Amino acid sequence: MQEKKIVVIGVGGRTGTMFAFELGKVADVLGVGKEIEQIKKEKLFVKRKERAPLVFREQVITASQFPDKTAPEIIFLATKNPVGPALKHYYQKIKERRLPPPTLVLSQNGIAAIKDSLKTLKEVFGKDSDKVRVARLVLFNPIDRKEIKGSTDIIYSLPIRVAFGKISGPGNLQNITFLFKKSRFVTKEFLPEEIQDMEFSKLFLNLMGMASATRELSVSQGFQNPETLEEEIGVLKEYIRVVQASGGKFLNFPWCPVKFITFFIKVLPIKIFLPLRKYLSRLISEGREGKPKDLAEIKYYNGAVVNLGKKIGISTPINQKVLGRALK
Repeated sequence: MQEKKIVVIGVGGRTGTMFAFELGKVADVLGVGKEIEQIKKEKLFVKRKERAPLVFREQVITASQFPDKTAPEIIFLATKNPVGPALKHYYQKIKERRLPPPTLVLSQNGIAAIKDSLKTLKEVFGKDSDKVRVARLVLFNPIDRKEIKGSTDIIYSLPIRVAFGKISGPGNLQNITFLFKKSRFVTKEFLPEEIQDMEFSKLFLNLMGMASATRELSVSQGFQNPETLEEEIGVLKEYIRVVQASGGKFLNFPWCPVKFITFFIKVLPIKIFLPLRKYLSRLISEGREGKPKDLAEIKYYNGAVVNLGKKIGISTPINQKVLGRALK
């Protein structure tokens, strides 16, 4: 097997397949995943919205086959939360082979990935864990997965929009920045001291539509329903209060003015939003094809708000209600 510079862990899943496919056009990519047979049979497809589906043909191995003779330059960990078990599996193998640890890029949703990853790397490398370069990435493209007669379509729009920044380790992220530029990603790099606020800002967007999803409503349907809209806005107001009380703040992205939006949601009463519900539903549901949001990781969304509130002594009853409804 030839040397691979980039490994994407989680191929077969939505985020992992997208990254492997897009980065594979400009770099040498090896995927790690569970859908090996489906990929070998050319039944995994990438559909970039209006374009015709393309067969996913990147080279893929199983977790047990990782690594080969050489370590990659970069690992994109695109598995779901929690990151600890997967991260420990792959970096323990790298340590056992006495290979140089690759730069780690975390793409999970929520605000738990950084803490979990640094704890896990400490368990694996001890005092040398600070020699592992770790980057945090948040993705802004909704990705859908459809099963069709034994085949799988991974569906998303272009361009790919990501915000990222370094968490720890030596050096800079020049190699990642160059890779994204070659791949024509639209990007925003934040300073290390801004990464937590970057996560807070992305979680604000992730929370939109979760109350609707627990009622089996799409984002559009939920925001057009007065009762559900009140709950959606209440979720966001609680979250803003918790983040700011914890010392965090909200940041703008080039494609989404989160700081601006949070200011108005904080200061305006809920009733002000009711006449705007049709406009808000169109704005927020763009790219989601009228489907409810995925509840699989709600404990990393509304659950994160509840836990953060408990840590600083702020009650979050609306988020607790939404979370409880999903976990029934």
